[in-house]
Amino acid sequence: MKKKIFLCDLTYDTIILVSDTIPINIGFIGSYLLKHLKDEVEVELFKYPKDAIEKIKKEKPDVVALSNYSWNSNLSDFVSKIALEVNPNCITVQGGTNFPHDKTQQELFLKQKKYVDIYTLLEGEKSFLNIIKKLIDVNGDKSKMFDNPIDGCVFIHPKSKKFTSGNYLERINDLDEIPSPYLNGMLDKFFDGMLTPFIETNRGCPFTCSFCHTGNDYFHKLKKFSADRVRDEIEYIGKKCHKLGITNLHLADVNFGMYPTDKLTCEYLLESKNKYSWPLQIMATTGKNSKKRVMEITSILGNMFSVNMSMQSMDPVVLKNIKRENIKNSHIIEVNQHLRDQGRSTKAELIVPLPGESKDTFVNGLNTALEAGASTVTIYTLMMLQGTEFKLPSYRKQFDYITKFRIVPLNFGEYDNERIFDYEEVGVGTKDLSFDDYLYIRSLALMVESLFNGKPFDEFFMYANQNGIRPGYLLKYLLDNIEKSDKQIRELFSDFTEETRTELWDSEEKLVSHYKKDENYKLLKEGKVGGNLIYKYKSRSVIAAKKNWIDFISNQIQDILTKRSEKNNFVGEIRNLNVFCNQKLKGMLDVEANTSTSQDEFQYDVLKWIHDGYSKKLSFYKLAKPKKYVFEYTEEQLKNRVDLFKRYGTDINALSKIMTRVSNLESQFRKVRNEGEDTLIDIYPQKIGDSFVRYAIAN
Repeated sequence: MKKKIFLCDLTYDTIILVSDTIPINIGFIGSYLLKHLKDEVEVELFKYPKDAIEKIKKEKPDVVALSNYSWNSNLSDFVSKIALEVNPNCITVQGGTNFPHDKTQQELFLKQKKYVDIYTLLEGEKSFLNIIKKLIDVNGDKSKMFDNPIDGCVFIHPKSKKFTSGNYLERINDLDEIPSPYLNGMLDKFFDGMLTPFIETNRGCPFTCSFCHTGNDYFHKLKKFSADRVRDEIEYIGKKCHKLGITNLHLADVNFGMYPTDKLTCEYLLESKNKYSWPLQIMATTGKNSKKRVMEITSILGNMFSVNMSMQSMDPVVLKNIKRENIKNSHIIEVNQHLRDQGRSTKAELIVPLPGESKDTFVNGLNTALEAGASTVTIYTLMMLQGTEFKLPSYRKQFDYITKFRIVPLNFGEYDNERIFDYEEVGVGTKDLSFDDYLYIRSLALMVESLFNGKPFDEFFMYANQNGIRPGYLLKYLLDNIEKSDKQIRELFSDFTEETRTELWDSEEKLVSHYKKDENYKLLKEGKVGGNLIYKYKSRSVIAAKKNWIDFISNQIQDILTKRSEKNNFVGEIRNLNVFCNQKLKGMLDVEANTSTSQDEFQYDVLKWIHDGYSKKLSFYKLAKPKKYVFEYTEEQLKNRVDLFKRYGTDINALSKIMTRVSNLESQFRKVRNEGEDTLIDIYPQKIGDSFVRYAIAN
């Protein structure tokens, strides 16, 4: 009788699908297993928890294997428990990045996972195959599974309680050895209109960053899928997405664009976009080196990528502590300027609190990142991830890390009459950065994300910079004067500060105990707590309070300039920017908004000022007589908008998710034309095309 194998990559779906990608990871495992043991196994894949639980209870499989990431670890444990309850002879397996590399830590980790029989190490295809071969060899007798080590796996012996580790396996050199789970149809069931396609063209990372699990030596060499296979997968997915109206794509590669073969992938993606209107948005992370090559290769896709300068910190002491080396500031500025000239977006990333970082060094670094010309600067709270140095007690002690626990945004649910939560441990202080400093930087992060990133209010930042107000200074000025804003912004900021404090817990036990109570769980389900705070409040800012922010920013810039100058000619200029910005953002991601054509009159040629790259002051563009601009959404924009609302919803949690999935906020702005003309153009010049992909040059 064939062994019944269930492979699960589960996501919470209480409010929205938190992990909304087609599960290519278990697709690879299943395809590889069927290639070698097709006549001896039956394999079924699962994404949704209720489907998996129902089928496990009904069919009592021989093996239930689940992915284990920081966002679904406890959910996977819970389903493992159910599998063992309905069939004690079932083998429960887990694999994924949420696992230590150090053997001592591995043993401690597994002893806490009492419903996990075996854990696969690193790359999982060959390891899992070894488990199933062993199961077949012992005729399904679970008691004999643990007599000897299994290469590529670790486990705690059920009787002796001894930690047992098999040999580490060599990685698969030719990735085409793994049959494509797309092309063989294994993933067809997941083209349901809700999940986003996920593809991988290579594996490996040559860098050793201490905060990332791929910094391990095991992953250093690059392994590739063939170009023909990548082309065929893109063609296969494109046809299906066209019928479903799906517009986006995730790329699993951690250094996309750094290798010559990535040019072919870009060409295949562009061809698919032209044939099937897919993809219109791509979520990707690009190469940390070979920046010229990255820019050249991805230019094929136009502004489908925003280039990421992942500095993490700008302080040399901090960079040494985390084993990183950033490119020179002058190079960062050069890359940003080159991409801006092409109308392409750029992104910078910072993490707080990294070892050795202080409030002052962080704020200085933020100013440097903002002034380097990045379109987006994202500030992340440090996650104390398994498989990184930050989980090691000695490393924590060296820098006196203060850590807390918080719910992974929206990762909770009630399954089989039990409430399950996934949470993460985060850094909130060190010997160099206090908890109050952390809270200050979180507030600054909200300002950066809401006001600077994605150019919702870019005209004001450019105008301020031309008048001697640095972007970092403007953000700090707005933050320091937040009490002068209107009631909606003050309440928004007050709510954010309070929720930032109360989302943190001293222990996992206290967090779970609190949220299991009916009244607190209700708050989670209503989206009042437990979400991604930065994106939640960004959504409130740029969707519900954009006009309030426009007026506040206008007033504060005017206040600064009034203190600096006796001239008042800037009042009319700021008024024009106020009107322009309101028109640009009118109705953006607001499901109830009127998306029809809108127009207004201007005394300054604001559009030409923008298209000239802000090379001269706005006063130079004063018009002899007023002119009108017409602002509209294109059919493609409206189509993408419908797809986003359909798949994610329209409440605050859905809008927060959309903010993470819209890789280029500029793609959501209205287009513009001069009154009397027919051709709509981008507000920000895009010489290569109008697409929506994020790409990252991570240093």
